[in-house]
Amino acid sequence: MEKMNRTVLKASAGTGKTYRLSLEFIANLIKGTDYRNIVVMTFTKKATAEIKERIYDFLYQIAFEKYNWQDIEKNLKEIYKLEDSQINKEKLQEIYFNIIRNKDEMRIYTIDGFTNRIFKNTIAPFFGIYNFETIDEEDEEFYGNILGKILENQEYFEKFLFLVEEKKEKKEIGVYIEFIKNILKLQNYFILFEEKTDFGEKKEDTSFVNYLEKTFEQIEAIAEIKNNGKKGEIKPVTNFINDDFHIIYKEFKNIDEMMKDKIENKREKIEIVIKNWEIFYKGEGFKIKNGRTVKGKDVEDYIERINNLKEPFMKSLSKNIFTKKVIPLHEKLTEMAEIIYSIAENEKRKSKRFTHNDVSVYTYKFIYNKELSFIQGNCVTKNFLELIGGEIDTIMIDEFQDTSVLQWKILSLLMESAKNIICVGDEKQSIYGWRGGEKELFEKLDKIIDGKVENLDKSYRSYKQVIENVNRIYEGYDKNWEYLPVKYRDDEDYQGGYFSYCLREIPDKSEVAKTYEDIVYMLKEGKIKNLGKSCIICRTNSQIEKIVKRLNEENIPYTLNSNASILDNEAVKPLYKLIKYFVFHNFIYFLEFMRSDLIGCLNDHVGYLLENKSKIEEYIRDSQNETFSEYVNRQEEITPVSLKKYEEIDKMERNNLLFSDVLYKVKELKKLAKNLNSKYEKENFSQKIIENFNVINFYSTNSDIKNIFNFFNKLKENDNLFEFISFMEEKKDKITQVSSSDVEAINLMTIHKSKGLEFDTIFYYKSKKNKNEYNDLEIYFEYDEKFTKLNKVLLTFGKYNKTFIEGDYSDIKENREYKKEMEEINADYVALTRAKKNLMLFFDTNKTVEKGLAKRLIDVYGETEGYECGEITESEKKVVDDLTGDVQQTDEKLNRIMPYFSNSKVNFPVKNSKIALKEEFKRKKGLAIHYYFEQILNNLEEDRKMAKSALLSRYGNMLGKNILTEIISRLEEFISKNKDIYDKKYKVYTEFEIYDSEGNKKIIDRINIDEENKKIYIFDYKTGYEPLENETYIQQIESYKQILDKKLNGEYEIYTKILEV
Repeated sequence: MEKMNRTVLKASAGTGKTYRLSLEFIANLIKGTDYRNIVVMTFTKKATAEIKERIYDFLYQIAFEKYNWQDIEKNLKEIYKLEDSQINKEKLQEIYFNIIRNKDEMRIYTIDGFTNRIFKNTIAPFFGIYNFETIDEEDEEFYGNILGKILENQEYFEKFLFLVEEKKEKKEIGVYIEFIKNILKLQNYFILFEEKTDFGEKKEDTSFVNYLEKTFEQIEAIAEIKNNGKKGEIKPVTNFINDDFHIIYKEFKNIDEMMKDKIENKREKIEIVIKNWEIFYKGEGFKIKNGRTVKGKDVEDYIERINNLKEPFMKSLSKNIFTKKVIPLHEKLTEMAEIIYSIAENEKRKSKRFTHNDVSVYTYKFIYNKELSFIQGNCVTKNFLELIGGEIDTIMIDEFQDTSVLQWKILSLLMESAKNIICVGDEKQSIYGWRGGEKELFEKLDKIIDGKVENLDKSYRSYKQVIENVNRIYEGYDKNWEYLPVKYRDDEDYQGGYFSYCLREIPDKSEVAKTYEDIVYMLKEGKIKNLGKSCIICRTNSQIEKIVKRLNEENIPYTLNSNASILDNEAVKPLYKLIKYFVFHNFIYFLEFMRSDLIGCLNDHVGYLLENKSKIEEYIRDSQNETFSEYVNRQEEITPVSLKKYEEIDKMERNNLLFSDVLYKVKELKKLAKNLNSKYEKENFSQKIIENFNVINFYSTNSDIKNIFNFFNKLKENDNLFEFISFMEEKKDKITQVSSSDVEAINLMTIHKSKGLEFDTIFYYKSKKNKNEYNDLEIYFEYDEKFTKLNKVLLTFGKYNKTFIEGDYSDIKENREYKKEMEEINADYVALTRAKKNLMLFFDTNKTVEKGLAKRLIDVYGETEGYECGEITESEKKVVDDLTGDVQQTDEKLNRIMPYFSNSKVNFPVKNSKIALKEEFKRKKGLAIHYYFEQILNNLEEDRKMAKSALLSRYGNMLGKNILTEIISRLEEFISKNKDIYDKKYKVYTEFEIYDSEGNKKIIDRINIDEENKKIYIFDYKTGYEPLENETYIQQIESYKQILDKKLNGEYEIYTKILEV
């Protein structure tokens, strides 16, 4: 297949990559690519929504020659060498209408979302899984279950024993749970390693014994010299040896006295050194001589000989440890890893719960399965493409530098089938190495895909002072870190801005410099007024917590992780878990609810629930209205004594609750959850949750109450709990939580959270991190040149990494440290480039030894304390908007809802519940009628079948088959009487979305377009009493006509008609 275009677009921060990707999409449409055959992948859901909106907007502007269409068209012509004759406006209008009508056919996803789609449509059915849940991470119980299965299986347990010996821990089970977690995190590397690691010839090097003997001989000679001529007590040789090595020296001497056989003598000494190998790597290593006693000109030659023995000794010992310890450990760890992966896969299949990483791993693992026949050569088959949405002519990947190698392996199979490939990224913003991202993959991508490189080098985000200073800092920063200076806009507004830094010396090890106090002071004194457009970025969450504490003390409003989902809110989490339990009957959700801070179950309670799981579930399901103690007493004769043990743990001191009472309240709510057909029933259910568990008293901050209210408000908007959960899972990233205040609040977030965002003012706070000596479990790996496979993999414990002195794994270790340094530079760059107008850096640092950005600032600006240039520039605050925005509405709603959250019960008007139910039923019938007509275009025979099937599928359980049969009969009769509306001469759009001048969305039930006569007919289906005379309906359909007429510039005659059904 001929490859038309393979482009690698390198776009520095703020240089308009979303704009460019949108143009790429439009250019593909102009060149004849079907929009359904274009796949766009981004890194976040926010970016996905942004690019969709940009494409709709650009297409509308250029198709209908609106707003800035000339600029867009000019750029399209310049970049893609398009001629006027190629840009067919009528064709683009048709495409625009098709896209608006069929938004679901737009294939724009997050990379995780796209992989999830592949898994759902191709791999999951192979397992017999047709519905599954995608989760962020597994709970503790999952890992505990894996450990339990290992301990239960004799073969597995015997293979697991090496770990007990390594860890020297027999009681603390958490150590082994953590090991299982870490092994599972590494699965995306294991899956890419196709062959067993070849460590070459396992030749044992024991010459280290000889070097150590010579070292002791030199120290003995030193001792003799130092003791010679001394009066009084003669100092023993051990006085000239560091304490750690006294035992080894003494044991060596004992062996020399007892064993004259040279082979046996050496074997014993080898065992002693290997047994105590770790002490030789302390500090700089090989610190055998005592520096306090071994000194002076009289022993200089001996000291030099000892120092010369260090290198050969350490190399020899390291080789021996690698052969005798590291390689066997790797083999045992990999064998154990395969067992853990197998158990985990079985558990996940049974529970139908998969993390995003699981989805990628299993997709890659099974996509090559011959039974599925998805791969032919290096390409995916047509059958595979059909399952994931159809052919792919063009692939666009945004933020490519954050793509993991595992994701790349899957995507590269699809690329082989595509004509056009556009990969956009910035290696300077690669900060996801911990998740498998490889900066080098993007750096080499043009060679890997045989593509051309294009650079975007003009920032449309930042002001002059920000750009110039970022350029000044990063140009020539590091020989391995490529940076091309970025230009700024020449608009007058963009010529200002402000830059400063403040460096403060860390006093000593027990204190911190706390430059963040300067940030707090600036906010308190009103130096920055527009807090809502400002952000404090930190390297770690612990740094954020310190600043949050100070902001609370100074009553400065803040928004923490403003893009965090409401489902991540601590007050909402337990409530959502309980509702999920009611819907899915998964005991894990119930356990998570019981273990939450709201309820406060301890290990004893969890153990009791697990031991009596079947009885607890039976009690909650049982329709009898009885307390838990009554249920237990009723079960006495047929139940083990264990059920009665709840009395010993009934009183839960932590939250002053009774365990049995909580179970009764859950049972009570379970009954209410079955039928939530009206607003009253939903409010009653919500109120009961609040009352039963004292939610508002436990989560009492303004932020918590707002989030709880918003959560239950969403519940009331859905027909039932299943629809509510489906809605929340789909929209969870768009329904964000509110913090202490949303009105004029300073934002706080980590660098990773800030990626892709921009703020007028950035405060970047950075404090020196405490370095861990080593991680518990470490993997060393090396990819081939084109990232097609792993050439080398070594799994080991961190304590062995000091032994990698030379050879392949020493090089891999050095490369890994280099990657960490580069990623640290990248992280700083991401933080600095979030600023639009004002950039301020605040660092706690040790300026005498510090590497990195603080040292770079001193080198560039020559100032050790601080520096500033420009003037602080801010946008005007929209005071009026603060009073009319969503926050104010939320506050008003909150005031109205507070009695509903109070301890005193609200008396709902029960006498009106029948009326409410009737209205709800009527509303659902109306929705069903509209849903039926949505499927009817102008192929009546086929459309009726589809509409009937869709209606029964969606509304069968809600309204019942008899009601639906009656509705269908009524609608078919309507269609028969109005066949002219459904004539095939019309181009038809149903549920057509349009926007008025203020951006408000309107949905038209049906539009018929008569292209030949340039006429458009707008139809609005209505039920109820005399809809044709209803003034509101008449005004509504007339407004549709006015909006459409304005958009089409009067090119069509437009008629309207209300259809009484």
